[in-house]
Amino acid sequence: MKFKSIIDGLTEAGSYRHALFYNFPGGLRFELSEGESPLDQVLTALRKATEICNDVFADSDSVLVHLQRFVFSTRFELRHSIRELGMAGISIPKDRDVWYEKVDESDDFGEGFWINCAFQVPAAKLQNLLWCALVTDFSSMHPNPHCLIYLVNTAGAIIVHPYDDRGMDVICRKPSVLEALYKKHNHWLLDYDREAMEQTFAPKNTGVNS
Repeated sequence: MKFKSIIDGLTEAGSYRHALFYNFPGGLRFELSEGESPLDQVLTALRKATEICNDVFADSDSVLVHLQRFVFSTRFELRHSIRELGMAGISIPKDRDVWYEKVDESDDFGEGFWINCAFQVPAAKLQNLLWCALVTDFSSMHPNPHCLIYLVNTAGAIIVHPYDDRGMDVICRKPSVLEALYKKHNHWLLDYDREAMEQTFAPKNTGVNS
């Protein structure tokens, strides 16, 4: 499973379903949605997320996509997600990895398991993928595969998680790789976590001048 191995290598097989920003120090957390109506919120989030991801994947021809969906019994419950992804212009290629994970005690989903699917798509499909991730909390909006979507830049060892219309996490085991994003898109950083990000990317000089 080459794609799974790549993902495990980037995270050291660490926690992946809970907020990446809090589980992998040295990352970025962006605030995305604005506006009164759900559509305005999603469209604004899509604009911001697309601009950020265009920088993350600027030198990439492809994106490694990692989908996660909670299922109660069988993999056939993934059919809805596959159908909605198809509506969004995302076809899952034959060259893919599929694996399952049991629900652990920290997941408040009841009995069941997580089905994972990892594959590559052209970078030109970034906006399509972002739409699918950002509408997850709006059941009336389609296409909507209702699954977690992680976008991986394998060359830069960067993982992007647009967790819903509200925000997006960007992590890398080498935080210095994210410094340009921090500076360019500083105005979109989530203020609640800004202090933590400043400790990594803009530490204050605590030295005493002599």
